[in-house]
Parts: sequence; C-alpha cells; structure tokens
Amino acid sequence: MKKILVAAAILATAPAALAEGAAAPAPAASQQQPRVEQVVARMQAFYENTRGFDTRFEQSFRQGGMPSRFAGASATGRMRFRKPQGSTGPLMRWDYADGRILLLVKDRSWTFDPDTKQATEYAVDAANLSAAVTFLWGTGRLDKEFDIQRATRGDLAQDGVALELSPKKPGQGFTKVFLVVDPASGAVRQSVVVQGNGSENRIRFLEPKLDAKVDAGDFDPATAFPAGTTRTKAAVPGQR
Repeated sequence: MKKILVAAAILATAPAALAEGAAAPAPAASQQQPRVEQVVARMQAFYENTRGFDTRFEQSFRQGGMPSRFAGASATGRMRFRKPQGSTGPLMRWDYADGRILLLVKDRSWTFDPDTKQATEYAVDAANLSAAVTFLWGTGRLDKEFDIQRATRGDLAQDGVALELSPKKPGQGFTKVFLVVDPASGAVRQSVVVQGNGSENRIRFLEPKLDAKVDAGDFDPATAFPAGTTRTKAAVPGQR
C-alpha cells in the first residue's frame, strides 16, 4: 500500500501539488459565481507566476474495482515544489510522516522506502507529461488537454469552485480530475484523481507557504535520503 500511495502522488501532483489557504465559508446561494473559463484562467495564471510552495498535505486512496485491503488508506506529510529555472526541469519532494520520500528532479524520480532503506530511481519522460502536471511550471495548458466544466459531486470541499476535468484524449492514466479552486487567487485547495478502474487519489493541502523560495538543495538525490540508503534503478523496458 505504501508504494501505491507514493506512486499515486506523482499523478496527483498534477493538479494537486497545489496550495490551500485557510478555509473560507461557502459562498451564499445568491452570490454570483464566476464562469468556469474565468476560474481556469485565474488558476493557470497563478501557477505560471508562482516560484514554488511548501505545504503540509493529507492524502487518501480509495481502491476501485474489486474489494481490496488497501481501500481507505491514508497518509500525511510535507510537500515542496520549486519551479524550473531556465532550461532545468521541475523539482518536487514529498516527505511522508512514516518516513517515505518521493522525489522528482527533472527527468528522474526516486522513491525511498524506510522499511528497506532503499531508494529506487525511475526515468520520467518530462517532455510528454500531461498538462495536468506541466501547468504547474507554466508550460502546459489545461484548457487544451481537458474538457472542463463545473463539478456536481457533493463530496468535494466547499471552500472554492469545484471543477471536473475530462481528458480530451484517452491514455492519460486517469479518467477524470476534480479540482476545488479558490476563485480569488486561482490556487487549488483540493484535488481528486480518478483512475481507470475507479480508484481515487484525494489530496488536500494545509498551511501553505505560497510563492515560497524553496532551496534547490532540498531536491539533491545525493543528500535527500538518510545515511546508509541503498540505491537502485528500476528495471523498466525502454528506460535507461
């Protein structure tokens, strides 16, 4: 289950590596809601102009399809993101409360398992990531890759505008993304990523430091993991 939650975090960071401020009251029914296009544009602009963020998170995973002992798994921790500088790629780090670490550095990712004291390296095709990820660093356009409408499901946070994103092309690894967006700032308060089998990865961010000056040294694979860590590369066909 630990590996499932860590792997799901990469996908969830697409829209969910995002920030949540203090909870705001739900808008009155009589208050005019902004149009979906306005919310999407404000969200896109917010992340294009944000240098980085540092925030706590709460994550839960609901297994779809057949019943599983993994259903209802949850985790907490800290997430840091640094926007690419010049030609460098994204820098993202998730530190879980139980000692797991997920690190994304340019075209490589690492997962650290505290039980085995092993960090496994994976290749990431950053050039072909979905806009659900790349809009974080100002290159992907959500409205180009997704059909976006106001969400109607009732289990989403009530402190923002709820959006439903459906990929225009299949094969993204997920079928829908739900975002709860602060209509004033454009920051995402909550995300729910729905996978093909109905599984859901839900992340909510707490006490964010927006536009934070995150230290690039926090993402150095040579020092990110505890002393004595064994390093290995994942055996994935076609990757080096």
